[in-house]
Amino acid sequence: MHSDTERLSAVVARPPLPLRPPAFRSAAGRVPGSVVGGRYRLLHCCGGGAEFEFWHGRDVVTDRDVGLTVLSSDAGDAVDVDEVFARTVWMCGVNTPALARIVDMVDTDSGGVVVAEWQSSCSLATAASVVPTRSEATRSARPLTDAMRIAHRSGGVLHLDAPGRLRVGAGGHLYVAFPGTLPSADRLADVRGLASALRGLLHGGGAGYGAPVW
Repeated sequence: MHSDTERLSAVVARPPLPLRPPAFRSAAGRVPGSVVGGRYRLLHCCGGGAEFEFWHGRDVVTDRDVGLTVLSSDAGDAVDVDEVFARTVWMCGVNTPALARIVDMVDTDSGGVVVAEWQSSCSLATAASVVPTRSEATRSARPLTDAMRIAHRSGGVLHLDAPGRLRVGAGGHLYVAFPGTLPSADRLADVRGLASALRGLLHGGGAGYGAPVW
């Protein structure tokens, strides 16, 4: 009998798919191979919106993979990068499997970048392809639920605004792979985002749900 989250862990452990152009196209025209923040090479775009994009990248100095939340000040409603950094920095002191560890925050000419450790993981859409049981999905979300509760009690917000921000780690748990809290983020959006992620896992994803697999 499979234990809870065992099937999700197995999905994460699958061999990577052959490289192909990312399904999500950068609205800002960023392309794989370009470098942001002076040292972070973009590999694959995992989602995002007008004000930010999520990229799997590589630190060319340490040769380690990283998760990049790339903020754009060129959007119609320009992002206040300093405020994003101020609302995100509290996560640096939190030790939980539900948050990728932040290793850098960098100002750039076009905005800024929040850099986090990259973990062996898969997108929500891929995890949803196994259609986990309600028990599996609940266990998968428990660390993130606890982290959200801690954040809200301390006045922080995780900004669970887009499925692409979340991934499923090797242990079968949901986690914030791309931290970076925008000024517009609030607690209600966190609750709705977590509920949306759970619905997606339980119902096998759906059109527009989740992010490309990288």
